[in-house]
Amino acid sequence: MTKYLLFIMILFFFLFSTANAAFYTWEDESGVTHITDYPPPQTSSTKKIQIHKNDSDNSSTVQEEDTSKNQRKPDVTIFTKNDCKDCDKAREFLQSQNISFTEYNMDTNPDAVERRKNIDDSEDVPFAIINRNQVYGFSEAVYNRALKLFP
Repeated sequence: MTKYLLFIMILFFFLFSTANAAFYTWEDESGVTHITDYPPPQTSSTKKIQIHKNDSDNSSTVQEEDTSKNQRKPDVTIFTKNDCKDCDKAREFLQSQNISFTEYNMDTNPDAVERRKNIDDSEDVPFAIINRNQVYGFSEAVYNRALKLFP
C-alpha cells in the first residue's frame, strides 16, 4: 500500500511541477537586458535577475510603464534562417502587430552571420533584439513583454 501511495505522490509531483512557466529577465555586464525561459549564465558579473512566473492572467511582475508614456516605436531586429517555422511565426507576429523590424537571414546574408557572431556565438534562431533585450526563440508572451520594456 505504501508503494502505491509513494508512486502516486511522485506521479503528481512530476505532473504538476511542469505546469509552471518561468521567464527570466537579467542584465549582462554590458547593460543588455535578456528575457529568456532559462536561467542566466552563472557569472559574477550578472547585475540583476528577475523571475516572472506565469500563474494567472493578472500576475504580471514585469515593470510596465503607462501606455501613454510608451508612444514611441520599438526597435526590433530579428535573425532568421530559411525553413524555420518559429522564424515564420515570429515574423508573422511582428507583422500582425504592425511593428516595423529589421530582418537578417543567416542563410542568405553572410553579413547577418557576422552581426550575430558579434552578439553571441550561438546560431539558434529566431533570435530577436527588442529594445536592447535579447530574446531567444519565439513565444508571443515573451515578445509582448519585451515590447513593453523600454530602455
